[in-house]
Amino acid sequence: MAAVSMDVEAGRDDKKKGFHQDLVLAYKTLGVVFGGLVTSPLYVYPSMNLTNPTEEDYLGIYSIMFWTLTLIGVIKYICIALHADDHGEGGTFAMYSLLCQHANIGILPSKKIYIEEEDLVSTEPAVTRRPSRLRRFIERSIVARRLLLLTAILGMCMLIRDGILTPAISVLSAIDGLRGPFPSVSKPVVEVVSAAILIGLFLLQKYGTSKVSFIFSPIMAAWTFTTPIIGIYSIWRYYPGIFKALSPHYIIMFFMTNQKRGWQLLGGTVLCITGAEAMFADLGHFSKRSIQIAFLTSIYPSLVLTYAGQTAYLINNVDDFSDGFYKFVPRPVYWPMFVIATLAAIVASQSLISATFSVIKQSVALDYFPRVKVVHTSRNKEGEVYSPETNYILMLFCVGAILGLGDGKDIGNAFGVVVIMVMLITTVLLSLVMLIIWDTHVVLVALYFVPFLILEGTYVSAVCTKILKDRGKRSTRWRTR
Repeated sequence: MAAVSMDVEAGRDDKKKGFHQDLVLAYKTLGVVFGGLVTSPLYVYPSMNLTNPTEEDYLGIYSIMFWTLTLIGVIKYICIALHADDHGEGGTFAMYSLLCQHANIGILPSKKIYIEEEDLVSTEPAVTRRPSRLRRFIERSIVARRLLLLTAILGMCMLIRDGILTPAISVLSAIDGLRGPFPSVSKPVVEVVSAAILIGLFLLQKYGTSKVSFIFSPIMAAWTFTTPIIGIYSIWRYYPGIFKALSPHYIIMFFMTNQKRGWQLLGGTVLCITGAEAMFADLGHFSKRSIQIAFLTSIYPSLVLTYAGQTAYLINNVDDFSDGFYKFVPRPVYWPMFVIATLAAIVASQSLISATFSVIKQSVALDYFPRVKVVHTSRNKEGEVYSPETNYILMLFCVGAILGLGDGKDIGNAFGVVVIMVMLITTVLLSLVMLIIWDTHVVLVALYFVPFLILEGTYVSAVCTKILKDRGKRSTRWRTR
């Protein structure tokens, strides 16, 4: 009896210790995982090409952003995607690796993966049940296997591009706040300052995610809890009834009123979910529970309240959308918020940089990426890695994006394509995981796949059209000159 009692007490202690560790990790995720997502209010409204917006337009836009955050952020990633990990690793290549473990669909026969933490074994799947029709089809068709690999590689490329554009647009949007109080500050000055800040950030990467998150988490905590406070103040002052926009009725009215123009505006609203893929791709740096706790208790409520406050302000100041963040900040706290926003934008860059290191490590292990140096920066966390070559190449491309594109709207257009494409690819691969590995009933898979395919496919079409339209305008201006 005494032994049983001691075992029960030990189990309770382990649970308490585990929960405490999850809380500590949840706090650390603020400095690494959620930076890109929680700082999106800096550039979502400024990225939209609004023309004479009305109160109903803003209510419709907020309703779209709320439901996008809820469906993609909460349901897709927090409730479903985080469970499709490959021994603690997340991301598109982790799902591809997982599929290779359970079906003979790999292209390179020499590829090896980790099944156990210590033992390296080959990927020949152990058949424990009768394979599904879909699995048999993919195994027999070299075209299907190549298309699957191409999809995984495209997802990796989109995530790497995300790691370039997230730092660029986040820091550029934050530093652009200087131009409000100081109109004499030119765009080239903003670009040079932004580039210098990002170079410093990339030079910090060699110290590892744990140390970086320890430095960055207090900054992100300050941002996460101050922006919704300003949002609540803005709601109270400008438009207390803003939460009526949570009804999907306002989305329907928005599209009925704006039609094609409303569809094109989706290219800007999609940026509200920027960085959500990092929740999955950064899984190897933290834990499933820590990411879920942090998102549901702080990030999601913070974004809902911040966007509500911004929208409430814009309903009463309809033409201020081009500077939709700094204009809604009350004057007495402008400079403290500018400092916090700048620091938060620097931190925002970390989420996709860390995710890029993770996905490249996975692809190198699968022999689908050129050999680069991968350094493990933690003794306790297998997935916490750093790649020097990748880091400096990302830095060059990121600085090049700022100095080359410069305009936040141009970066935002490219960013929108990357954000939604990687999410669409995750939807496709996750559906295959459900069918082939989890053995989920096809009806349940369809209930997941069809709505997200329609949602994300609509976003993809809107963003691509927006880019083609903007390119046409630029080429016309060029010919006129």
